Amino acid sequence: MEENFAYEARGNGICILRCYGSSGSVVIPEELEGLPVTEVSAYAFAEEIEQEPQYDGGFPCICGEKLEELYLPKTVRRLGRYIFYNCVKLRKLSFYSNIAFIGAGAFTGCRRLSKLEMHWLKQNSCLREILQDLKQKVIVDCYAKPGKEEQESQELIFRLVFPEFYEEAVENTPARITSTQTHGVGIQYRNAFFQTRVVFQEYDRLFEIGKYNMDLKNVIEMAVSRLRYPYKLEEYARRKYAGWLSEHLEAGANYFLSKDDLEDLRWLAQEFIGKREQLELFLEAAKLRGHTEAVSMLLDVGHSRFPGNKKKLEL
Repeated sequence: MEENFAYEARGNGICILRCYGSSGSVVIPEELEGLPVTEVSAYAFAEEIEQEPQYDGGFPCICGEKLEELYLPKTVRRLGRYIFYNCVKLRKLSFYSNIAFIGAGAFTGCRRLSKLEMHWLKQNSCLREILQDLKQKVIVDCYAKPGKEEQESQELIFRLVFPEFYEEAVENTPARITSTQTHGVGIQYRNAFFQTRVVFQEYDRLFEIGKYNMDLKNVIEMAVSRLRYPYKLEEYARRKYAGWLSEHLEAGANYFLSKDDLEDLRWLAQEFIGKREQLELFLEAAKLRGHTEAVSMLLDVGHSRFPGNKKKLEL
């Protein structure tokens, strides 16, 4: 393991300077040489760095466009400045919520980073700090131990969709002042926090305006995510999400078929199909795409939902 990293001891821990290998997926270990890995240095995954560390392992450096996924251990508490500078193909980051410091410009240029996997160790987290630096749509999966602390297994507690936003520089020529204007509901969703904690009531209240100001696919993902993993979901919000999905079932089916996402498609069918006509819409969409696996799955759902109509459903 040691030959895939350049690192140095800092205090009572190890700081990762560079990572090497033949894959774009990097898993940083919890310890090296018997010491915990507590830090990843500035520019660690940037294409260019002021001074390359000594390395004789024979693998290429995983940096810049080569980095696609990164998995951080729970021992890491600090991420250096510009650590992911221009990592334009980085799409997934897995981390623990106890990261205490993230340097300036850490996510500069990470425009494809769209999946965050957070392992929740305590109530507070670094999630808000990360999201503020990402303007694109981001899906956050949060995992936590369901019972006692000594349990190793974790389960998906909640999934949140944070829509995109963008910033525009507006110049006031007579006053020689340039101001920044922010557009898109994504910034409002990123502000649904109190200090470092997600305020789920505020997040869910934003759906009333969000559903009119997001792409349809984002609204579908958001509604399904909150209903499938209803952490701190109040009844009024559940009705809002479910009501909207009920009115857009066909769009939801087509979206999940386009993603080849049979898991969410099955959930949508099981939870919302109440009439034979609705099932037929789902089946027709799957047949038009030539998705035989989806057709078979939907028929199974139909047979359990409408047990007396097996022959008709197969036609």
